[in-house]
Amino acid sequence: MADNVDDASDMIELHLAAELAKAKPNLPPLTGSCYYCDALTDERFCDADCRDDYERLQRSVQMRKRG
Repeated sequence: MADNVDDASDMIELHLAAELAKAKPNLPPLTGSCYYCDALTDERFCDADCRDDYERLQRSVQMRKRG
């Protein structure tokens, strides 16, 4: 039978898993080209500038959806 410490530990574990799932970014799948400029690459983005621009664009889309 579980005691209070076990129950609290289980609750903390569930809470932590939920928070980590929310924090995990939704990355697009690898396609062989940059998601922002379509340049050929083995990664999702050809450089940090394209990654930053893509993330900025995604944030602005989310902001428009929220109102």
